[in-house]
Amino acid sequence: MSLVKHSARTVRKPCRSCGSSELYWAHDTDRAYHKHCDRCNVTGGFVLIEKDGSRHDCRITSGEPEDSMPDMDPDGPTEDDEKEVSPVAAPVSPDVQQALGMLVGALTPQVDRAEIEAMVKEAVANVVFPTRTVVERANGARIELSGATHHKLGDVITSLMAGEHVLMVGPAGTGKSTIAEQAAEALGLKSYSISLSPQTPASQVLGYMQATGDYVPSLFREAYEHGGVFHFDEMDNAHPSVLAVVNAALANGHMAFPDQMVKRHPDFRAVASANTYGRGATRSYVGRQAIDAATLDRFSVETIEVDETLENELCHSTGLETDLVERVLFFVRRLRANAEAHSMPVVISPRASVGMCRLLRAGRSWESAVEARVRRGMGDTEWNKLSG
Repeated sequence: MSLVKHSARTVRKPCRSCGSSELYWAHDTDRAYHKHCDRCNVTGGFVLIEKDGSRHDCRITSGEPEDSMPDMDPDGPTEDDEKEVSPVAAPVSPDVQQALGMLVGALTPQVDRAEIEAMVKEAVANVVFPTRTVVERANGARIELSGATHHKLGDVITSLMAGEHVLMVGPAGTGKSTIAEQAAEALGLKSYSISLSPQTPASQVLGYMQATGDYVPSLFREAYEHGGVFHFDEMDNAHPSVLAVVNAALANGHMAFPDQMVKRHPDFRAVASANTYGRGATRSYVGRQAIDAATLDRFSVETIEVDETLENELCHSTGLETDLVERVLFFVRRLRANAEAHSMPVVISPRASVGMCRLLRAGRSWESAVEARVRRGMGDTEWNKLSG
């Protein structure tokens, strides 16, 4: 005899012979005269079984023929038997609740604190939480920056609050410029920025005197004199002599501008970003300049790597379907790991993953999105190495 349990709950109508209701419906597959049950994927007549899975045998013990047992009901379980009914608890008095609480406390085994902590750590080990940054200013005001932030933002803000100038070094697309803007917002200061190149003249930093004798100020002068966070973007792309002119401004409390000496505002801070540590070109950043040691000495250095938690948040914020976002992230990160493993001079930044999500959201095909944001004309040999 082979019995396959059919119902997840006990019968609503008791056994017609003995009146027991602590029974379940099952199929007797040795009796194949009943129609096929799609839910259980078996064929066999309905019978009643005990809690332990054995066949209900009240008629067997009474000496009546087995074939005449009422549990061989061709109609099987009723509609009520199939319903999922949530039990409703009867109200319990406070005295009973207190007594139950004491009983449970007495019967519950004591669990070691370290064991609980280990279970909690294991449960959340694979959960990714977007980074949120909250800043408490000297006046007690608390500022929570909107949206997810890079996990290094807090370190940059702390260094700036301590009076340091900060050089952020990391691959392209890791959010260095955004960190500079958010740091200024957190400190309640205006944000200024200039993108440097080998052709950037010193006058763009210091301002200049017109032929008429009038001084034309620069953004750097504005931040230096009145306070603010000034961002030197692409600092390792500038000519070293241009950066050398601001050494005194960063290290001292005053600076000579074309029109006069200017005292540095107490709330002036400088932030710089670069793709290298100022030692010259690399395989990936072939056009970078070496930075004078005296200039580098003015900065505290923060390494800004790819923040995958932030990358997750930015990709999902594009509105693309979740399964496609996960596919993009898996694909881009595999390419990123391959590029690093093979020391390939390519950059696979979060801009690639976010860009792919935007293109897919706009209706582009997977192949065209990959070509536009990742491959970008790369030859077959290099691409096979990167994507292999």
